[in-house]
Amino acid sequence: MSKVYVTLPAYNAELTLLRTIEEIPAGIVDQFLLVDDASPDNTVALARELGLRVIVHPENRGYGANQKTCYSEALADGADVIVLLHPDYQYDPKAVPLLIAPILAGYADMSFGSRFAATGDPILGGMPLYRYVGNRLATTVENLLLGSRFTEMHSGMRAYTRECLLSLPFLSYSDDFVFDSQLLVDAVTSGLRITEVPIRTRYTKESSSIDISRSMRYVAGSIAMAAKRGVQRGRRGRRTPVSLRTRRRPRILGRGPHTEATCMLCGRNDMYLLYPSNTRLRPESSDFACTAESVGKHDDILQCRVCGMVSSRTPLEDAEIIERYQDTVDPHYLEEESARRELFEHVLATMRGFYSHGRSLVEIGSHVGLFLDSAAKAGWDVRGIEPSRWAVEEGQRRFGVDLTQGVAEEFTAPPGSVDAVVMLDVLEHLVDPLSVLGRLHPVLSDEGLMVLSTVDVTRLHARMRRAEWPWFIFPHLHYYTPPTLHSTLASAGYRMVGWETVPRRFHLSSIANRLGDSFDPVGPIARRLSSVVDPRVPVGWLGDIVLAVARKA
Repeated sequence: MSKVYVTLPAYNAELTLLRTIEEIPAGIVDQFLLVDDASPDNTVALARELGLRVIVHPENRGYGANQKTCYSEALADGADVIVLLHPDYQYDPKAVPLLIAPILAGYADMSFGSRFAATGDPILGGMPLYRYVGNRLATTVENLLLGSRFTEMHSGMRAYTRECLLSLPFLSYSDDFVFDSQLLVDAVTSGLRITEVPIRTRYTKESSSIDISRSMRYVAGSIAMAAKRGVQRGRRGRRTPVSLRTRRRPRILGRGPHTEATCMLCGRNDMYLLYPSNTRLRPESSDFACTAESVGKHDDILQCRVCGMVSSRTPLEDAEIIERYQDTVDPHYLEEESARRELFEHVLATMRGFYSHGRSLVEIGSHVGLFLDSAAKAGWDVRGIEPSRWAVEEGQRRFGVDLTQGVAEEFTAPPGSVDAVVMLDVLEHLVDPLSVLGRLHPVLSDEGLMVLSTVDVTRLHARMRRAEWPWFIFPHLHYYTPPTLHSTLASAGYRMVGWETVPRRFHLSSIANRLGDSFDPVGPIARRLSSVVDPRVPVGWLGDIVLAVARKA
């Protein structure tokens, strides 16, 4: 049986709370949770008299912040279905069974009550004219931007499955009224199943409302959010891997002769040579450093005709690869410490947007522990594993982090003991990513986060440079496309909930020294220029590196 929670974001609801609770049909709700946003009236005392679970904000944080507390607490309590109902009696409490019915039947991940569906007439119910016009305008524009067909997109009566809220970074949304729109837009463009049901509303002097100026800001913010996500993800999220639900034809990047090799992802023996090796050098330990200058030098690059997975054919045995990593020394890594910390702060901010019950974090492939140090300062209980002996000693000496020398294939931890597993630029280095992801699956908690960054071989820079793409390098054994990364995670028991291009900025001198030889004649010019002026250059827009967030399926 599903555990149904009704959450009540309250502010000055003393006069309407009792009617709201009494009119919800009996036997529907397992738990009421009222979060009071520092009401000056007797809302809290009345809620406690009624036997509701009550949480009080010591100061007024805003409507969006109130919902963040509602959902976080409901998830922590193990709720399966979470209902949002305003305790001001504006939305009809009798509609709660209708609201949760599509969810309980398994037809929806999210539902909301529409005041305009069927024969709904919010004007008759007392809706102010300016709110009616704003609602109609915003809903029309947002439907066009998102490719949706909702009769309303600004209802405050909603219901969610547990998985729906765990799939959305709702903790990163606004603390103000635009929270509702941000959540709905993200749900639409993440491929979640959303349905609306007709409801009645009533507007009285006790009903919550916002003035015209705040309404205009709310409408502007809602439309801006829809436009932003429409550009980033496409209408209904058709361009984001998060929304992938069915098998798609693989994106074939080129044509070449068939070659004897087995695909890491689908196991088929139908690989072709995409780009032949451009060097006869045998990779050494120095080539496995993060700041190695042997960019653009690669072994044979193959692609699977069946699933589209791209991999390299290395001449090294598995044991030799591990040995190279163990012997790697990378003294130039910390020359860009500030830029790397900036990137890591972005990763941590992305993680903060998603609900997580605990604070235990493990990083696979920690290098010198710079991310671990940043995560520890952000309140995570951190530890990491890293194959390089030099990097482990350097990280322990410089940052005092809990860093163990070893490889991902050997990592062990008690089941469910880790709340976040982070692998930044690691997946493409693993001989068998599926095996490692499968090994990590049981140690991740049920609401845990799998956070990883990796290369995307389909972005414009990669397509333009083809065989000369700088990230075709010896240590990279696999190169992902959005569908193959989605499939890799799904095959290992995860569902993707986040995808974005990684923002990165490095000094011109660092870029020129490492990548200059692959950008003739621009590289030598950049080297000379960096000796005179050395600004930090944004390179994230190239789209070479992406950040994905996943949950256990």
